[in-house]
Amino acid sequence: MESAIHTNTQEKNNILQVIIASSVGTLIEWYDMFLAIILASVLSTQLFPNDGSSHFLETLAVVVSSFMFRPIGSLVFGSIGDRIGRKYSFLVSLIMMGSATFMIGLIPTFESVGWFAPVLLLICRIFQGLAISGEYAGAVIYVAEHAPTEKRGHYTGFIQATVPLGLLICLLVVFLTQSSMSEESFNSFGWRIPFLFSGVLVLISYFIRKKLHESPVFEQLKKDGKTSKSPVKDAFTTPGNIKVMLKAIFGGNAAQSTIMQTTLFVTLFFLQRAVMLPYETVLIIVLIATLFSSFFYQFFGSLSDRIGRKPVMLGGMIASLVLIPLSFYAYMSIGNPEGLKEIHSIGTPAILAIAGISLITSIAGAATYGPLGAFMLEIFPTKIRYTSMGFAQNMGNGFIGGATTFVTELIKSTLIVSAAMSPYIGLTYPLILIVIAICVNYFTIPETYKTDLTED
Repeated sequence: MESAIHTNTQEKNNILQVIIASSVGTLIEWYDMFLAIILASVLSTQLFPNDGSSHFLETLAVVVSSFMFRPIGSLVFGSIGDRIGRKYSFLVSLIMMGSATFMIGLIPTFESVGWFAPVLLLICRIFQGLAISGEYAGAVIYVAEHAPTEKRGHYTGFIQATVPLGLLICLLVVFLTQSSMSEESFNSFGWRIPFLFSGVLVLISYFIRKKLHESPVFEQLKKDGKTSKSPVKDAFTTPGNIKVMLKAIFGGNAAQSTIMQTTLFVTLFFLQRAVMLPYETVLIIVLIATLFSSFFYQFFGSLSDRIGRKPVMLGGMIASLVLIPLSFYAYMSIGNPEGLKEIHSIGTPAILAIAGISLITSIAGAATYGPLGAFMLEIFPTKIRYTSMGFAQNMGNGFIGGATTFVTELIKSTLIVSAAMSPYIGLTYPLILIVIAICVNYFTIPETYKTDLTED
């Protein structure tokens, strides 16, 4: 039945067009989501009181609040996607996300409006969290429901690759904006440019996506009268579905998110605030690792079509469990062996060594994330797929794993441990989530890569 659906709708949506339109939109969504994290240090000085104390942790708490609201958004957009259609849901989420990012670029400073400034940032980030929860799940499902079974991981791997590419574009825009002006000018008004630039990207993506037709699998489901009238209720009352969602949350999504957050943002802040490297040097290191790891997300998605989702994902988790603590120790040993407390420069060989270690760790993360989209949509029934997948993905990826950057900083600033352990103590949070995921995935989750998406 699945192949027949693809044949009958081939004139409507070319698979290349589907991949490009879905990937571009999701890439921009990740650009929007990551931008405030990258610029958290600047936001802490512009949107919080300049009273001589650092407001970085408070800023980070507001910024990562978007991840906390993603499970709520997943139920809203999941219900729309399962009742009205996949395309409509991720068009609405795209507009909502882009508008929120654009508005961050217009927020007045704390000096102008006082505490109203961080409140406005919080509101914008909440809307971003609600929006991204509908975007990612919708894009993965939309692509998968156009793809043949034996190519599902291959095609959805392009969606997975939008995470590093979105971060890459984000870092490039910030780097180029900073390079074109003085530090004083960037801190005064230049930081707004990357947020405002998002508006242009979103408009382009919207017009590309608007030309697409609905997913063939969903069209057939609607034609047969099998769509759910109450997807949220059905997701939580269908026998066994809550158990499946819990397996998806703790057996994949939470670990994937914490690995991604650790290899990208925790690394970025660690290199700045513990290793004490210049911001420009840190950006270059993260850019190199992100650029060269991007290919592997799609590669591992494609590999999972041949050998299965589980072995690829488990391999990535186990490798990350080993590599994360070793890599952070290596960052300090190479970048700051003398334990300096002030910002200092390092030579090119040291920069390349740190970038190489970061790249290896990022590749392990790509093995976890590459097959995850296909795995997630394969374990849920078609009529409640959007809602179930969206909620599980956003609980694990957003609420639990998405808190990694904030929780690691919080642990480092509140727990009293030895001086030797203090830079690394925050890593206990991601490592615990990874261990849980390995156990849940290995012992409770079945292989899914040959699942027929048209089955109820």
